[in-house]
Amino acid sequence: MTLIVHAESPEGLYLRQSDPVLARLIERVGEIRLSPSRTPYESLVGSIVSQMLSAKVAGVIKQRLSTLIGGPLTPESLLAHDEEALRGIGLSYAKIRSIHDLSRRTLSGALDYEALGVLPEAEAVAMLTQVKGIGKWTAEMFLIFSLGRPDVLSLGDAGLQRAAQWLYERINPEEAPGCLGRYADRWSPYRSIACLYLWRAIDDGYVDGRSEL
Repeated sequence: MTLIVHAESPEGLYLRQSDPVLARLIERVGEIRLSPSRTPYESLVGSIVSQMLSAKVAGVIKQRLSTLIGGPLTPESLLAHDEEALRGIGLSYAKIRSIHDLSRRTLSGALDYEALGVLPEAEAVAMLTQVKGIGKWTAEMFLIFSLGRPDVLSLGDAGLQRAAQWLYERINPEEAPGCLGRYADRWSPYRSIACLYLWRAIDDGYVDGRSEL
């Protein structure tokens, strides 16, 4: 189910009341949406495939993978193809080992997608990072964008750090460095939503001065 957030939605109102500095950005950006994926396993495969690649190259390899599988992408359909077949579509051996590990953990239940939707953030990240090739940032992005969890903070994301520093240095330059970690608690239980607004500040040109807040 897609979560639609704007200045007057419950999430938007909470964030505006909790953080007057963020409130201005929310009012300016307007509506944002958070749409969880119906196929979390496929989303994780896509995340692994895309690592360290341009969007264009990743898209080509994903299309080749889809053609190779010839049907729904499932752990069973992926494991039916050996390393050489997957290497032939452009996947590195490291990524092949990662998606094979992901597939086996999915089949065994060691990676429990229902649990990932409700576990505390740290525990969910710990479960995901047991998979070869999935690091903390990839796990956090999965929780936000694929599972649609509303209260996840990717503290190490360079874009979020940059956007937060831009936003808060407008009010108090001395407090801007490291402000993401200091101010994020006030956004809970909607830290993911606050992150989406900060990313939009970059995408819409506010951070680099192309647009006026």
